[in-house]
Amino acid sequence: MPNTQCNDTDTLCPENCDDQQLPSVDFDDCSPENNLSEIEWIAVARSDAADFTDVEDGTEWTTRIAQEAAETPPDPDDTIRMIRVIGDKPAPEVQTRVVSGGRTLQTGKNHTLNVEIDETNAINYEFARTTACNATYKLWYITRAGLVYGGICGIKAQMVLNLVQNRGEGEIEKYIGTVTWSDKIDPPRANFPLAGEVNF
Repeated sequence: MPNTQCNDTDTLCPENCDDQQLPSVDFDDCSPENNLSEIEWIAVARSDAADFTDVEDGTEWTTRIAQEAAETPPDPDDTIRMIRVIGDKPAPEVQTRVVSGGRTLQTGKNHTLNVEIDETNAINYEFARTTACNATYKLWYITRAGLVYGGICGIKAQMVLNLVQNRGEGEIEKYIGTVTWSDKIDPPRANFPLAGEVNF
């Protein structure tokens, strides 16, 4: 996964020991904050789609979201498709290297979202089929807590969805797959301005 990610690595990681800072923390016995973690939406755009100016601006989102492909796509095509999923993100696979003095360096992480789509109409089926073409997408993912991950410039990732047809009474078709990318740091987080919307 050679994609370059846009995140806050440069400001988050110090240049040397003199620059190291201990960031703030916040714990509250009276009102601790918990956030629902299930991934509910994946917002997908072309890999060369424009970045957001402000990922928390609802107008930017509504201007770009278009569920139906235009007969003549806009140029540039910065549209976003909202895909409703049931998903999770387990801990990433951490890559390390041992260097002189027995020091261990974290050199990267391989991240994976596990997703399934249970709305299996003909339009969604054709979308799922196109993920076999090895494309790279720019995407954001949104949790049930109304948090969007990916920052202003999204995550450059690959997505593969496969048709799964289980046997048995009452079983339904699903598209099950993964979204994968490499980055040393977890993606930036923000409030999703369209949280609670169910139709786009």
